[in-house]
Amino acid sequence: MTATRTPVTTTTWARSRRTRRVAFALLGAAGGLAVVTTVPSSAEARTTAGTCVATSHTTSWKAALTAADQALGRARTDLQHHHYVKATRHLRVMKRQALTANTAATRLIGKPPTDPESDDPPGVTAVLRVSGFDHTLTMALIPLFSDPRGHHVVAPLGKGLNTVVACRDRMLNRVIALKPGARDDYVDGLSDTVPVYAKELTALSTALAGDALTPAGRTALQRAQQVVTATDAAMERVFGGGERSAG
Repeated sequence: MTATRTPVTTTTWARSRRTRRVAFALLGAAGGLAVVTTVPSSAEARTTAGTCVATSHTTSWKAALTAADQALGRARTDLQHHHYVKATRHLRVMKRQALTANTAATRLIGKPPTDPESDDPPGVTAVLRVSGFDHTLTMALIPLFSDPRGHHVVAPLGKGLNTVVACRDRMLNRVIALKPGARDDYVDGLSDTVPVYAKELTALSTALAGDALTPAGRTALQRAQQVVTATDAAMERVFGGGERSAG
């Protein structure tokens, strides 16, 4: 008697597994498209700039700030003269240099003093100067989203703004995460900066209340607003003493 053999279903199972993988891939792609058209959560907005780590490990934060400032000035001049290709290039340079400055300053947080004649850790000056420049950049970029000339460069504007606010948020949270004794070095300087975040939020709210924004510009500003809101809350809690000074 010949035994009846049960057919092997490996091919069917493998085909089914491939089908499931394709289905999941399509669902993932659909989900990715949905993210583009919706405002991200606060956590998502705070990671807009990825890891906020620059590729350069040699450029100092001072040199990067100078380069970013020059690039911003050139971009604004280009926009005034309707040179949108040049403006785009300079805005990208500004973003890269701002990223480098924030990365370099973040690396100095928690480092001991290197100057034998000074007790100040190198991160204190770096964080104050870089976060101050980040504020300058933020306030300079926000109005450009409502400018008809800015509509031609809204993509690099959005990437630049969100890189600046996200990497600043990361840097300041690194300070906040220090042990109280080490964080004390930053208190005097950062306490004075607490009011600037409310100013940024006012500028963002004003821009978003207008009708001169492109859809992409509005999304970029909404992302920035969520990040700055989180930064403002954290800075007020740790360095504001519960009271916001005037200024």
